[in-house]
Amino acid sequence: MLALVVALSIAGLAAGPLLVALGRRRALPTSALDGLTLGLVPALVLSRHLPHAVEEIGAQAVLWAALGYGALWLTEHRRRGAGEVLGREIAFSALAVHGLLDGAGLALAAAAAAADRRADGAIFAVAVLAHRLPEGLSLAARFLPAWGWRQLAARLGLLGLLTLLGALLGQRFMQGLPHESLEVFITFGLGVLLRLVVHTHEPPPRSRTARTASAVAFASGLCLALALPSQESFFTRAHPPELAIADSLGPLFVATAPAMLAGLAAAGLLRALVPRRAAGGLRGGTAPPRAARGVPTSPLPAGSRGVARLLLAGVPVAAVIAVGPGAPELGVGSALLSLRLLGLPLTAARVAGSALLAVLVALLVARAAGAPGSGAAPSGIGPAGSGVAPGAWLRAAIAEAVGPALDRVAAWYLVGLVVAAVLEATLAPDAARALGAPADVVVSALIALPLHVCAQGATAVAAVMIHKGLSSGAALAFLMAGPATNLAVLAALRRSLGARAAAAIALSSVGLAVAAGLAANALVPGAAVPELHALAVRERAPVEWVCAAALGALLLSGFARLGPRAWLGNMAGASDEPSPGPAAPHACDAHARSCDAPGAPGARVEHAHDAHDAHDAPGARMEHAPDAPGAPGARVEHAHVGAPHV
Repeated sequence: MLALVVALSIAGLAAGPLLVALGRRRALPTSALDGLTLGLVPALVLSRHLPHAVEEIGAQAVLWAALGYGALWLTEHRRRGAGEVLGREIAFSALAVHGLLDGAGLALAAAAAAADRRADGAIFAVAVLAHRLPEGLSLAARFLPAWGWRQLAARLGLLGLLTLLGALLGQRFMQGLPHESLEVFITFGLGVLLRLVVHTHEPPPRSRTARTASAVAFASGLCLALALPSQESFFTRAHPPELAIADSLGPLFVATAPAMLAGLAAAGLLRALVPRRAAGGLRGGTAPPRAARGVPTSPLPAGSRGVARLLLAGVPVAAVIAVGPGAPELGVGSALLSLRLLGLPLTAARVAGSALLAVLVALLVARAAGAPGSGAAPSGIGPAGSGVAPGAWLRAAIAEAVGPALDRVAAWYLVGLVVAAVLEATLAPDAARALGAPADVVVSALIALPLHVCAQGATAVAAVMIHKGLSSGAALAFLMAGPATNLAVLAALRRSLGARAAAAIALSSVGLAVAAGLAANALVPGAAVPELHALAVRERAPVEWVCAAALGALLLSGFARLGPRAWLGNMAGASDEPSPGPAAPHACDAHARSCDAPGAPGARVEHAHDAHDAHDAPGARMEHAPDAPGAPGARVEHAHVGAPHV
């Protein structure tokens, strides 16, 4: 029995490279394998390996995995080549240690299966085969270009030998090893592996067929990971009297679907009404009026490219900074979702606090950066709706709602629901009550600083935070500080205004979020927040089921259209109009570039591109804002705007 189990485990390890070899150098199979890897490996790590590590060494396992992910991200950010080499070696070393311990575990599992005659041998064999498949698949898919087939085969052979060695040595030998230290190293390596699998420097698939194939393969890998026999306890287990993941995730989706659809509709209408009017209206006057005018503009998307475009167009710094921190929290969609999960008083505090944060941070940074004077509004940016037929305006609003508006928040929304359901099941009741106010307000704001959780994704998490014992002010500080410290927007501002201004934005945002949270603790009663269990278990109205079905169809359609890489890539916040078409840049590329302008001494041409699909957007238009082209030192600025890809 043991020999068969070890053989199946090694066969699962070899199946991944075999799949890669069969699909290599062909676009469609390569895209499908990429989607399978992206769906299977993170799902198994997060739902199988990480919970096992938590059982072995406690909650510190989550911290070590996060440190592994963050350490590789930081190393890649500093030195891309060195980061990839270091990440490969750490990930392989962790898999080697895991293989040794896995062999001992297989020996125990085989003995238990042999003793239990009721066990289904076929299911057990499939589980053994499948649980090693992600290791070989991730190694072959991500490391083959750097290692080559010979080195890959040698390393896979070493993993197989270590598995066999662990099975032969048995559990008695393993008990003499520093088990906790090994689990820490494995968990750290799993975080590194997650980063290597999730992040790639390759562009998304170019054709719609390849993107759809990648999406189908992603869903297949996800279903395979969640269908393994041992996954049932993960989804049905919870601290009494809390709800299990399977009991809370679906009800949360149905309960929030109407608010999400209403938010998408409002975003489409706003985008159609005021597509580019904001840039002209933000000019003129002193810093306070500029910042105040930037806040109403915030419901329009203002990702890193939107911020770069406004700065290149000569919009004053105060107005741009007001748009940057204010956009996520002042969107209609996030407000409606907040109203559903957090109640009216806390939602009002969220909107008012975010508007105040946007204005105060804008004034502070504008003063520190030495804001330039006002300028004339660029040509080609006029009032909304001029010369546009009502039918075309309505089609544009619908296209925005089910296209870019949905794409920007879809992944964050679903990830936020999943994280909320996991926290609900895994954290004991009143787990955070011991922290107490005002310490919980400060801790929540600091935690949100590096995470950058989108407004839609953060709302469900904030509801669970309050349910677990944190104060309403702590939830408000988390909601305000996270979206305001968008790393992509901060990077764009650092390139344009300098590191000092970017640091001032981050620190002042956290400070103001803490102040708003402390004020909310005094003004917003905790009883005003809806009770999470009551929201999850109550009977659903028919309109909620209809909205949930419509939203589910839109999410699946967008996922298949974009493909998993681009769909998940929207979580980085790098683009304000994401689309994975042939002209779409990779997330690692610079979002604003400058080049020497021919024919004008010392002139520079600066471009800010919205991501768009050149093939699928036949109505794409180009808007120019030239400042005396041809003159010495002249600046020519372009803003390329692509029609929404639906």
